[in-house]
Amino acid sequence: MSAPTRESTRASVVPGYIRPAPSRQLGLPAWGWTVLILVAALVAIDISARFFASPLDIVPVTDMISTSLSLLTDPDFLIDELGRTLGIIVLAFVLSSVLGVAAAYVLWRYELWDRAFQPYLNVYYAVPTFALYPIMVVLFGAGVAPIAILSTIFAFGVVALNARTGFNAVSPIVTKLGKTLMLTRWQYFRSVLLPYALPSIVTGLKLGLSYAVISVLASEFILSTQGLGHFISIAYDGFDIADMYAGILIVALIALLSTSLISLALNRFDWRRR
Repeated sequence: MSAPTRESTRASVVPGYIRPAPSRQLGLPAWGWTVLILVAALVAIDISARFFASPLDIVPVTDMISTSLSLLTDPDFLIDELGRTLGIIVLAFVLSSVLGVAAAYVLWRYELWDRAFQPYLNVYYAVPTFALYPIMVVLFGAGVAPIAILSTIFAFGVVALNARTGFNAVSPIVTKLGKTLMLTRWQYFRSVLLPYALPSIVTGLKLGLSYAVISVLASEFILSTQGLGHFISIAYDGFDIADMYAGILIVALIALLSTSLISLALNRFDWRRR
């Protein structure tokens, strides 16, 4: 048995250490329990579908996987359904991220604007975003543009709110230090303000990606004539249960992979985790 390293010892015993050593429960780390729970849930669904449920209600997990694999090898599905949906998600996420952080900085920079827009940000999620779709169709026509705009608006709020929280959390002492060092506005933003607010911004970007995925798929399911959400809607209306659950499985994989990858990428910039 190897002796513990100095860093692992510090992480375990020093009070207030930011990232302690990972703990185990019953011999398994956290990711092991995640995998175990997922496998158990899939096995339970498969057994229920085979022996207890009607074929019109649910299909076995193995059938979902085989149908999903056949869809992922279909060029028409990859281009017209999956590719279109992924493109809109990426576009909505990038636009909401840039616009949300920029808006949060403007609100932090100008206190009058912050007070004026604070009530609107607080009730942002009470706004029925999908009710704006007819207006978007009139302004931009049917197709990608209305869904991309709605999804950007839907994800914009959570990014802006978290970035605004991060900017507002900057200590007045840090602000005075920037003035003492006579930093330019850009130097202060790049070297002081942004690193200080980055943990909150990272949280907002993670949530913004989740909101973009939800909004795009929901919009396609209800309003669109193309895309992965529309594919699931058509399968549901046509009682094509295998295709419907295969589409849902692909959606779950997209959400899991996208959020995991963006978390891994953004955590490298989070100074609390370094």
